[in-house]
Amino acid sequence: MIPVMSFFAAIFQVIILWSSSVPGTSGQAEFISPEDAARQITECGAGAVDIRYDDLLQSHILTVHDATEGQLQCIEKAAGYYDIELPPELQKRFSEIRAAKYSAVYREQAVAWLSKRGLLNKVPKYRAGETNEATFARELEAICGPAAKGALQSRYGPRTISPEWVKKMPLPFRPQDAEAMSCLMAAASVAGWDLGIIGNEAFPE
Repeated sequence: MIPVMSFFAAIFQVIILWSSSVPGTSGQAEFISPEDAARQITECGAGAVDIRYDDLLQSHILTVHDATEGQLQCIEKAAGYYDIELPPELQKRFSEIRAAKYSAVYREQAVAWLSKRGLLNKVPKYRAGETNEATFARELEAICGPAAKGALQSRYGPRTISPEWVKKMPLPFRPQDAEAMSCLMAAASVAGWDLGIIGNEAFPE
């Protein structure tokens, strides 16, 4: 699975979209420049921060050369949605902190987004090892409307948004396309079903 935009950058943008459409939800955030993020990281007590742009990820990466485990929570918050590179002994713990944060915020926004549209109680139940994944994928498409048809039908399997489905969409996304994409990701999150984004499936800047 090769992302064009980093997983966390994509998720961050979805959270921004959901936050703006669901009043009163927490976890709202705003974009900052990589320079501001780097400055905020140094204010956590970390050492120098290098900034580089990754063409594959289509995002800036911030490399922190000197930090302690006690600074990781502060660094994660200061970094916004940017990918962070740390010394190997700190990278795994940082990734755990970030994953836990985004998982909680993402699910909260997903529940709010689906509730607002009357779809929360329509999300099918998923039981690992029991539920047929191809059938489950078709059920997700069905609750998300006609624009979602075929989104999870590709050679990459039902757990991956189809690149062919995305390529058919004009840019910027039409409202119905953005709604279908958001619905699929929200429903999958609430169901506890991992949904992947690969190839050209990055959200447009």
